[in-house]
Amino acid sequence: MRRRLDFEAVHPFIATLVLHNHYKIVGTAGHIDHGKSALVRALTGTNPDRLKEERERGITIDLGFAHLQLDDGIRVGFVDVPGHERFVKNMLAGIGGIDTVLLVVAADESIMPQTREHLAICELLGVDSGVVAITKCDLVDDEIAELVELEVHELLAGSLLAEAPIVRTSATSGAGLEALRSALATTLAAAAARPSSPFVRLPVDRVFTMRGFGTVVTGTLLSGQISAGDKLELLPNGTAVTVRGVQVYGEKVDAATPGQRTAVNLQGIDIDAVTRGNLLITPGCLAPTYLIDARLRLLPEHALERLQRVRFHHGAAEILCRVAVLDGDRIEAGDSGLVQLRLESPYACVPGDRFVVRRYSPMLTIGGGVVLDTSPAKHRPSDADALALLAALEDAPAGERLAALVASHGTSGATETHLRRRLFTTGEELEAWADSLSAEGRLLIAQRNPLLLIDGACAAPLEQTTLAVMRAYHDEHPLAPTVPKSALSAALPRRLPEVVLDALVRNLATRGEIHEGAEGVSLAGHKVSLSDEQEGVRDAFLQLYEAAGWAPPSLDEACKKLGTAAEEVFHLLLRTGELVRLRDDLVFHATRLDALVDQLRSRYAPGDSFSVADFKEWTGVSRKHAIPLLEYLDEYRVTRREGDRRVRV
Repeated sequence: MRRRLDFEAVHPFIATLVLHNHYKIVGTAGHIDHGKSALVRALTGTNPDRLKEERERGITIDLGFAHLQLDDGIRVGFVDVPGHERFVKNMLAGIGGIDTVLLVVAADESIMPQTREHLAICELLGVDSGVVAITKCDLVDDEIAELVELEVHELLAGSLLAEAPIVRTSATSGAGLEALRSALATTLAAAAARPSSPFVRLPVDRVFTMRGFGTVVTGTLLSGQISAGDKLELLPNGTAVTVRGVQVYGEKVDAATPGQRTAVNLQGIDIDAVTRGNLLITPGCLAPTYLIDARLRLLPEHALERLQRVRFHHGAAEILCRVAVLDGDRIEAGDSGLVQLRLESPYACVPGDRFVVRRYSPMLTIGGGVVLDTSPAKHRPSDADALALLAALEDAPAGERLAALVASHGTSGATETHLRRRLFTTGEELEAWADSLSAEGRLLIAQRNPLLLIDGACAAPLEQTTLAVMRAYHDEHPLAPTVPKSALSAALPRRLPEVVLDALVRNLATRGEIHEGAEGVSLAGHKVSLSDEQEGVRDAFLQLYEAAGWAPPSLDEACKKLGTAAEEVFHLLLRTGELVRLRDDLVFHATRLDALVDQLRSRYAPGDSFSVADFKEWTGVSRKHAIPLLEYLDEYRVTRREGDRRVRV
């Protein structure tokens, strides 16, 4: 009998396949010993304190998990976080993927330091959905409970949770629990939907192993779906892994969906190679980076100096970094600024993600912000171009962000792979945005598969340069019907990809400004015209070759007679077909070759054959010229070679 894959025996809260909007994540927040874990246990019947040390000491040290089925069909996963100041980093590892916060305040102690810090963290992470539970109301009288409720109202005034319902509860007596469930159901139903994306993104907040199954990772699935057999990638190391199995709420499921606490059994990786803060993703959709551009907002009590070392918290990760202030030397307390986070370890995130920063020492939460760009260059202080790009990226719709990123790449263009990772989007979405911007003339699609995009403002001067080069070439070479592309390439930026030049030419041809042909390109309306002097040279060339018969002069010989300036006229006659080149230095008058064809067809009936000697005898040509002439007749299917003889076709 096969052993059931039961992660719940080790991890009580894990990810069942129903509509993902029926699944919500609630994170607790609040000071140590205010009864967060007891409240979760009373609501769900599950003790979220899974560690022996937690149960013995009566305090939460690490993340705990439980789940609850509400009457309206919403299935709630609770992430219970530690309240002690020493474990705020563990709290941050679990709070990032929540839909709603359950802020817990004990009636016998009211608001305490970690109450304020946890609320500030929720604010910094943009958590705008929440319920407040005043716990331990059985330990105080109504007057004290009323006073605590007033203090909570004052604390929340002006915050994202200003309208959050406040419920008085007691985990011991059960008072207020039904009202709390009802408040949670109402709040969760109104919570904003998660941004949709087909790409898997699961920040790993716990790793363990099970005998017979190997490595298991857990986390809140932020986007995408995970099914058994999926090939995924674990960042930052880029390790390829295969999903052996998936569980949600202790049940084996076909697929985990966004908003679910998910446990994934991984094949192809040892437990020692996985750690909290790793990211499980669809292969190739993101790339780790050491540089992140962002908008950072500081709490009122804290300022920040340029290149100050801090702790960056995002998802389940904590990474040391330095903050390069881009628009000044420092950010004052309570202010915000554009910054570049220079990470000491590689990490992958997505534009629009929220993060928190804490002091390196002492470890206090000082601010947080929004990711703007995940693949920037290293900026200099007060870099005007960098500041302009970030201003364009901030709070902009997807199409505008694409336009800004393409513009930042200049004439070299932005590739599809780079843009998809930088915008965390699909190829189809990217192409749709590109088509829209291209129709507005704001960018040039240099290549389709894969996409290569050029900013319209960069393409316009390149097009003007192309037209100017073509005008100059036509002026300098009036007898040349086309401009070789090599002449255009030489005048454009050295590193310009060839496909960009092709796209410029294509664009100009579409607008009717130039003509593109097999031999090259020419300005619209350009015609070859000869001067009186050149007309005289042309006539002299034709007379010379007509008179030469089967013993034509070489080009050098002809030019000595007619002048070196005659070479351009000579090439014109080749292009017009009035002279025909059989080999590099063997040219005949076209009328002589036409006469040869007529003579051969009158001498031989179809199917008749003749030798090279026969051909030399009746034409009077030398063997040196006979073979090229016969090859010419073969090429144009006047004759067909069979062994040493030719057959009239």
